[in-house]
Amino acid sequence: MSQTNTQQKPSTDAGTEALFGIVQLVVMLALVLLFLPLAIPLLAASLTGNRVARRQWFWVTHKWHPVVNVVAVLVVVVVLAAEGLALTRWIASGEARAFVQLDGWPLALLSSWWPLLLLNFLLGLLLLPVAWSWRRRQIAELVRTRKIPDVLTQEHIESARKRAADIVTARKLGLHLDARTGSLRPRAGGTPIVAPHAVPGLRPKAGGGRERVTLQGVGMIQRPTIRTIGDRMQDTRRVPDWTDDAGTFVVLPEAAGAIRVLQLAESGSGKTVLMHGAILAILDRGWPVFFIDAKGDPEDADKLAATAAARGYTVRVGEPWNLFTGTAAQITSKLMRTLPTSTGDGQFYNDEVQSALGAIQAHAPLTGMRDLFGRLAEPAAHVRDQAQLDMLAASVDRAGTRRADRVRDRLLLALGPLEPHLAASGWSFEDRSADLTIVPLSPADRAQATVGDLMLVDLRRWMSARLARREKSPAVVFVDEFAQLVTADSDPGDTAASMFETARSAGLGLWLAAQSVAGLSQDEAQRRRALSSGAALIFGRSKDPEDVVAFAGTVMRLEASGAATGEELRSARAQHTYVIPPDDVRRAAVGQFWVVQGGAIAPFRALPSPTPPVPVDDKSAPVATAEDPPAGDVDEEPTES
Repeated sequence: MSQTNTQQKPSTDAGTEALFGIVQLVVMLALVLLFLPLAIPLLAASLTGNRVARRQWFWVTHKWHPVVNVVAVLVVVVVLAAEGLALTRWIASGEARAFVQLDGWPLALLSSWWPLLLLNFLLGLLLLPVAWSWRRRQIAELVRTRKIPDVLTQEHIESARKRAADIVTARKLGLHLDARTGSLRPRAGGTPIVAPHAVPGLRPKAGGGRERVTLQGVGMIQRPTIRTIGDRMQDTRRVPDWTDDAGTFVVLPEAAGAIRVLQLAESGSGKTVLMHGAILAILDRGWPVFFIDAKGDPEDADKLAATAAARGYTVRVGEPWNLFTGTAAQITSKLMRTLPTSTGDGQFYNDEVQSALGAIQAHAPLTGMRDLFGRLAEPAAHVRDQAQLDMLAASVDRAGTRRADRVRDRLLLALGPLEPHLAASGWSFEDRSADLTIVPLSPADRAQATVGDLMLVDLRRWMSARLARREKSPAVVFVDEFAQLVTADSDPGDTAASMFETARSAGLGLWLAAQSVAGLSQDEAQRRRALSSGAALIFGRSKDPEDVVAFAGTVMRLEASGAATGEELRSARAQHTYVIPPDDVRRAAVGQFWVVQGGAIAPFRALPSPTPPVPVDDKSAPVATAEDPPAGDVDEEPTES
């Protein structure tokens, strides 16, 4: 019995040893086969660290990236599954048991399986895009929680992410953004999405339920290209009236009175392109538009006119304006603004003109310059009584000059330079004979600047008249470089705030554009009044953006201090910082804007203007009667999640 037990012991030890060898072989092969494909991605991630994230290309997403990730993972899984199946069959066949009983089997295994091991190692190249995606999301979360050890790298990464978002947004619109210069050009072989872009939406119906509506998009909202779970879990507020339900486009409000905009951006930042897109969108709604362009560039006016005419709208460009609209008192007020302001003895002559104008309009307001000077020449039929007639006929000097003649001479001197821009048959805000009225003015010409100032005065008069009549018919007025049209005795900030405060009640849209906050007013209180008037604030690139970004609000953020070399994170404290960093506004690309309204913010890129269908210098081009086909759907690029 003992002999039998003694003979079976070696067999049991050999079997145990073979089983242990097989287990060891399986575990070793499984670990090697599984982890070899991860060697290259892990090595690449460790070598690049966080510094590679300071480059904008690291954050730019592409359409092919998710597809490549899925294909790479599938290829690796298929290869590993095939290898696992082959390993299982090898073990089941008993060859593995015999193999591990050989002396030096680990070296023999390496010499026979090295092609397979090399294949698994090279599979790591396919997983580099996946590792890239994982690493971007990991760094994005560190940036969101501000845990990047190097404080300088933290700021550089945030800037790179914003530039990448702008590049991707421009690409979605069919444009190429030059990252070095910020300039735009159409992408080769692409069709840009132009303004106005039809955006579907849903709105509650009066009787209950919801109905489909079509909104007019003028910009595409910029989003981070890489959004972490923390970003997605955070509540974000939609800008009221100015964004669609999906948060993809900046759209125009559905009511004309809600289109109240103060736009601030320096020259060459794409301000005019955004305004032209908004004008075309409003025309598509069937509302009349008045565009007072104080840049005075006739080429811009001709391009807009040609585009609007090709879409089937009637356009008036550069036609004279009818100054003589409104009541007798309102006409008198406008005429008095053409005279130089005076004090002392000079004020006496201004009062004299005002009295004479009131006298000759006793029965009816003036209708034009010919009527004005005709009444001054023969005032008898136009005055209220003999006292007014005697006042106008009274001699005012030793030569026997009549008071009416002296008033006539002063008005001739003031109105003479304005005469080329005025006509009794010209356009007015009450005139709806054209869908779009474009008035290019050059503030460098004093006469044109004066006419522009009178137009703003008449605009305020028109708003008051509409309120008195309780008229709510929609219309929108655009004024580019409006601050240059306000005379020295007026304040642009006060003018803007007054018009914004009246426009909504009058059912009118008002879009005022200027180059800077400083241009709004010399007075700090008036500047703040204009900025906080309730109008939507849209701003783009500016060299002095602090006053503007302050209205976007602040956020409590953990600000860290670092070592002198900027390579070590040390103590930190929570403090309020601007939601929109001023340097982002200083470095904004062409066409990049922010809209601030109702306590919410939306960064966006203005949609490009449609190309004029006819040469802008072809004045004889016929007016198009067919509407343009609707813009195609947005070719959305996937955002990694």
